[in-house]
Amino acid sequence: MASSEIQVLLAPPSSESAVQKAVNLLDTRFTSLDQLDELESAVLQAQSRYNDLQEKLNASQVFVDSYIAETRASAKSQLKAAQELSQSRHVLSDELSELSRDLVSVLSDEGGQPTLLEDLETLHRNLKELQSVKTYVQIVEHALNLSEGALKDVQSAVSITPESLQQYGSLLHFVNKAQAAASPVKDGNGQQTLHLISFLEHLRDKTWRDIKLILSTSLSSAAEQLGWPTAINYPACEPAHRQAFEKHFLNLLSLQLLGRKLHKRANFQPSEKDGLYAIDAMVLPISLRFKYHYDGNRQTNRLDKPEWYFTYILNIAHEHHHFMDTVVQHLLSRSEYKNISASVRPIPVNGWSPSDPPSSSALERILPIANSSTFSKVFDAAFVEEGIAIEKTSVGEDLNGAWEGISEVILGNPEWFNAWLHAEKKFVEDQYHEIVSSPDAWFVADEDEEEIVARDVRATNSARRIRALVNQVTDRFSPLPSANQRSQFLISVQLPLLDLYRARITSALDAFETVSYAFVRAVPGALSISLSGKDEGTFFLELWQDIIRDPELKKQAEACSLLPKTTSSSVHTEAARETVFEEMMSRYQKITTRAEDMTVQQICGEIEAGLRTHFVASTGISAGEPEDGIGISQTLLGPIALLSSHLSLLRQTLPLITFTTLYRRIAGRLSEHILQRQILYRGSFSRQEGATLHAECELWVETCHTALAGVLGGGRQRVEAPWTKLLQAGRLAGAIGSAWETITNATFGTAGEEDWEKAMLETTGLVEMTREDVSRLLRRRDDCP
Repeated sequence: MASSEIQVLLAPPSSESAVQKAVNLLDTRFTSLDQLDELESAVLQAQSRYNDLQEKLNASQVFVDSYIAETRASAKSQLKAAQELSQSRHVLSDELSELSRDLVSVLSDEGGQPTLLEDLETLHRNLKELQSVKTYVQIVEHALNLSEGALKDVQSAVSITPESLQQYGSLLHFVNKAQAAASPVKDGNGQQTLHLISFLEHLRDKTWRDIKLILSTSLSSAAEQLGWPTAINYPACEPAHRQAFEKHFLNLLSLQLLGRKLHKRANFQPSEKDGLYAIDAMVLPISLRFKYHYDGNRQTNRLDKPEWYFTYILNIAHEHHHFMDTVVQHLLSRSEYKNISASVRPIPVNGWSPSDPPSSSALERILPIANSSTFSKVFDAAFVEEGIAIEKTSVGEDLNGAWEGISEVILGNPEWFNAWLHAEKKFVEDQYHEIVSSPDAWFVADEDEEEIVARDVRATNSARRIRALVNQVTDRFSPLPSANQRSQFLISVQLPLLDLYRARITSALDAFETVSYAFVRAVPGALSISLSGKDEGTFFLELWQDIIRDPELKKQAEACSLLPKTTSSSVHTEAARETVFEEMMSRYQKITTRAEDMTVQQICGEIEAGLRTHFVASTGISAGEPEDGIGISQTLLGPIALLSSHLSLLRQTLPLITFTTLYRRIAGRLSEHILQRQILYRGSFSRQEGATLHAECELWVETCHTALAGVLGGGRQRVEAPWTKLLQAGRLAGAIGSAWETITNATFGTAGEEDWEKAMLETTGLVEMTREDVSRLLRRRDDCP
């Protein structure tokens, strides 16, 4: 119960409220005077009720006072208990905080002390690390003991037997177990091999190399006792020396045979050169002598004399041929390598052999050999003549098919081939810049008549030299054995050379386009390299077929913009019919077309400029017919002579087909220009002026006929073909007598088209102009009816 309710209950009763309730009760019960008799009894009843209530009130007051006292006592006792519990809570909270601080890790508080649990975890980790280190050390110790034991067994063994290699076999087995037990470790760079496994693999490889070195050193010492590496007279050697040589030779053969079995059983392939260990040991001193002469600063190391390298090796092969075929071959026949020929093993050149790449310092000395494929092929042929078959030697065991010789060994190395390709490209670029920078580069060359007839064009000096350079590049890479190598030369050297020359001609056209006609003397001859490029021969046709058939080469060709496109399968058949230089020919053809357009523009522009003066002068001829015939204006002689000289030059320089096309375009444009300016739109003219126009038109044709000198064939008709319209107009303008009457009557009369055309053929010999144009022309003559 709330305190406000308790206060309401404890409050004394209100007297005013009681009086008011009493008055209201009396008013309700006694509404009239007659009812007042009952007032006394009502008072007595109220007095009695009052007494009862008073007694109950007193009793209730006593009970309330007692209950309040008890409640206050209980509240005090509860408050005291609550205070004691609160104090206990604070004490427990302080103790809990203290305990929490004791359990907090040292990692979260730099100034704190490690917990007991952390101390136990740290000690446990240290124990594991020490155990791992102990295991690593034990593994390394065991592997080293096996390696040392294997070397000691080989050194102390009189002959190589499986027991001599037992410790090495145990080492192989131990390394395999370690590799199987150790799983690859993954980190940010991917899977990584444990350093312990790498150490064991290195120790295994080094142990096998040391075993070979021990026996190879013994064989080398025994061979030196016989006089190796000079020529050996084996029967004349001491028996003890021969016996020692044979024993150590057979020991190396046994080592190689047992090693292959052990390695095969252990699924391990050592990284070593191919070939017999015994032969390799004998080749080493020869290789050292070769390096002494040809891999240093001695005078015998001549980069311009690659044949000296090959000669030395051929001499060595010839010198030891008998010893290898008799003694060494006999020793091989006593082993499982009886099928291998001991004639000779390829001698390392400058530190390289067919299975041993050269060092970078020796690479530049190899390039002259690679640069001269002729010497390498001669060298390979000499080996064959000596009866040496590489396929029957130990090197040939790992070859897929026949060995392709030293030339393929040299050029088959990507690093060497790319270095040679880069050198060739630089050489070609230097030659190109020297050619185009020559003072006489764009002069027409002095050639024999046979060369001119063969190409039907006079080439410039630069075109001849570029063509010779292209042929030189072709001669250098055409003998290459691989289509991939040939295509790289084509894409990287030959096509860029042709494109450079095309770009140079294009720049020349750009420069000459705004100057004089002088470029015509150079550009046609410069383009002769492209005009002669259609005769590609079978070499480039076969190379293009190889490129189309090989997916890798085809991909390279698609990336080269200088080769025909072969990307779409729908054009595969069409691409097969194309040639290597199809795209290049197309680009040169565009230059040719542009040069022809510029030639026409320059020639016609110069002649039209000279005709302006003549057109002005020709309008002032006075009427009347001269007594001595028709006179030609002196202003016309300049343009006539200019046209004659241009046509003569083009006739002597360009092929017949190109010249014919240019002549038709030049003559057609000049004919149309003269027809429009001098005849159709010049105003009225007299009969005398018409006769002069007729003579001038005939003079243009006669000039062309003389300049062409009959090269077009077909007589005068082919020369007149572009001028027919102008000739008809001139003959119409100069017609006289009956011819004039026939023309005017047919044109202005009622004759039909067929009759009109017959009239034109009879009077002018041509029907190129329409009847309307003829009518307009005739009306410009003064005597036209």
